[in-house]
Amino acid sequence: MKRKLYLITAILFFVQISIAQKADNRLYYHSNPNSGQPFLPDTAAANFTGQSGTGANIDVVYHRIWWRINPDSAKAIKGTVTTYFKTIQANVSALTFDLRQSAFNNVSLVVTYHGITCTRSVSAANILSITLPSTIVTSGTLDSVVVNYYGVPPGVVGAAQGYQVATDATSGQKVIYTLSESYEDRDWWPCKADMQDKIDSIDITVNTPWSGPDTFWVATNGKLVDSTISGTSRSFTFKNRYPMASYLVCVSVARYNRYYRTVNISGTDMQVAYYLIRGKSVANYNTITAAMDQINQVVVAFSNKFGDYPYKNEKHGFYDGLAGAGGMEHQTFSAIDGGTVAGQIGALADPLTLSHELMHQWFGDKATFATWADLWLAEGFARYAEALAGELVPATGINPVTERAAAKTSARSLSTNRTRITSFTTSAQVWSNANVAAVYDRGCMVVSMLRALSGDNNFFQACRNYLDSTNGSGYRSATSDSLKNNFNRILNYDLTPFFNDWVIGQGHPSAAVNWNNPFGKRLAVSMGTQTRTAGATAAYFHNVIVLRVQGAIPATQDTTIVIYDIDGNNLAKAGLSTGIGASVPGNLLTYDLSFVPTTVTFDPFSQTMSAGSAPFKLTTLAVKILDFSARKTNAGNQSTLSLVSTDPVTKVELQKGTNGTDFITAGEMNLLNTGSQALNYNFIDADPYPAATYYRAKIYYAGREEFTNVVKIQSSPAKTISVSPNPADKEVKITFNNPVHEEFRIRILNAEGKQIKETSTNNDFINFDISNLPSGLYMLQVMQQGQIPEISKFFIHH
Repeated sequence: MKRKLYLITAILFFVQISIAQKADNRLYYHSNPNSGQPFLPDTAAANFTGQSGTGANIDVVYHRIWWRINPDSAKAIKGTVTTYFKTIQANVSALTFDLRQSAFNNVSLVVTYHGITCTRSVSAANILSITLPSTIVTSGTLDSVVVNYYGVPPGVVGAAQGYQVATDATSGQKVIYTLSESYEDRDWWPCKADMQDKIDSIDITVNTPWSGPDTFWVATNGKLVDSTISGTSRSFTFKNRYPMASYLVCVSVARYNRYYRTVNISGTDMQVAYYLIRGKSVANYNTITAAMDQINQVVVAFSNKFGDYPYKNEKHGFYDGLAGAGGMEHQTFSAIDGGTVAGQIGALADPLTLSHELMHQWFGDKATFATWADLWLAEGFARYAEALAGELVPATGINPVTERAAAKTSARSLSTNRTRITSFTTSAQVWSNANVAAVYDRGCMVVSMLRALSGDNNFFQACRNYLDSTNGSGYRSATSDSLKNNFNRILNYDLTPFFNDWVIGQGHPSAAVNWNNPFGKRLAVSMGTQTRTAGATAAYFHNVIVLRVQGAIPATQDTTIVIYDIDGNNLAKAGLSTGIGASVPGNLLTYDLSFVPTTVTFDPFSQTMSAGSAPFKLTTLAVKILDFSARKTNAGNQSTLSLVSTDPVTKVELQKGTNGTDFITAGEMNLLNTGSQALNYNFIDADPYPAATYYRAKIYYAGREEFTNVVKIQSSPAKTISVSPNPADKEVKITFNNPVHEEFRIRILNAEGKQIKETSTNNDFINFDISNLPSGLYMLQVMQQGQIPEISKFFIHH
């Protein structure tokens, strides 16, 4: 009777949260995170069942978890995990979850389905297999299974932490903590460890010993809704109503002092909590809480840039007691390392660590990478947040340039590693030194370059769209393409080559920059040689160049320009209000400034991955002719010219001739536009030469002259072909116009279009012997300059 009552209650509960979830625009039975957002195809993760492949036939909807934890006893955990799931296949007769074999494959591991004990086994691959007593026939069925277990999770192995007991350095008291990133969630609870199937909702109850106010308190995800004392035990119940990846589930049990604050996020008063282990000095507590209070300003600043703090209806905060890492972004409640030496504060008061873990609530928690290959989507943004926090909230004391410079130096120390990692089957591989530098520091610089390329408004809008819970990856999982496609849509520009070079590819460039001040307040910039590290996958990096330009009064005459170096010849202005400008060929960009440029500095604020020597000031840069062409029009032959020049162009003269060597002036070309990157001219010659006219343009600038290439317009192609006699018997004479004695090709074709004869001549006539051709209709083609201006017919009659 009790089991049935619980099931009915749970079903009613799920009806309620389903309605609430849909009202919040969070679709919990997941689809492609980019569906309905066309621009470029989204490259899916390698599979949709996670690393181990468990739970391939279900979508996890809800966990009801109960744990018994006593830090003062053995390092053990006792638990009951009820998993509600929705079948995504028909005829489900077995389930699989991730669970550590060495810790829990014992008599305490009991699985029940509707009160019936199931056959179960745990493989050496740490997969819990469950055989259901009856088959779930229909796909889309909501059902549940209960796992009871008890055991001692494994110890620390390299980068693998999991569930551990530690001794606080200050108080000497025992602390239970968890750190499941990357594959250690299975070390202490049965779950479907798959970022592509987030747990839609979780209730967590933790039971601990209780003997009074100085006993244990529980830190875990979500909102504390109940704390009940029963004899010598106390149960803490927390509710989570936002989707969560299994590795972000956490628990820590320790003797905590608790501090509470409130931060208003878009009209919602959000609870902020700090849990600090007892035994520190008053001065240390004051220092730590003051630093954490300062981060509340960062919460507001990040919310303004990236959208509201994702879990404002539950909480934000930090708790003490982590080991094995400086911080861990557990959803709603980040764990922080309090230090290993008595009296030290450690990372608890470090604004860099606190800002880093805070940013993860957006990047990593709200939008979670689909596989560990795309870990940079979390760590790259979080590393960048360390600098961004100092930029947005100077009171943190963080120097943004210093932090970006450190990330840039670290990233450039890697000669081969990719931002998107390729080795990630174990925690040891994920957290290898090279991978860490790649996903943190190279990832940070990719984010920085995206911001420089896009301009602030476009950058933050693209990020908000990526994090959006309706059409983006918010509360879902994402790939690198998910992020790229959102930037593509905002910029209306395909960044695939950029992502190929910087995210998928490896290596990095150094660049040379040339500049000059040709006249007035104009700046001209061109790219020199790009050198690349050994092993670089890009033949030429699509490079982001940031230049600081200053005048004679640096305090007021100061601006920054961003250039997208596409291939060393094609450049584009970037960082504009419109994002990235049109590609300009010719390796030359010009800028009209509000001051005379006197100094140009290469990437002084460490915003890009590229390094370069001091930009070289040239005396002058040559005119770049982009295009010169001519065509026939009804009004005459029209010549057009497009060019860029660092110096003022005095005039452009069109010249013409009959032979391509000797020219006379036809007139001055008309300037069609001013003030833009390229200058465009045209001229219509109403009196071309009778046969052919050759044209070139002469450009006058800075006391010098430069000529374009020569183009030819044929004025009088072959006309009035004459064949006699017609009909003919033995010979025909073909005549045509050829006053300048150009080479003509003559072809005779039969009625089916098959070529019978062909020859060439420089004369204006030719004789053909046709005595051996059968009687019938024939066609004559006279070809001039590869064209057939006229076709004639004649008959042969023998």
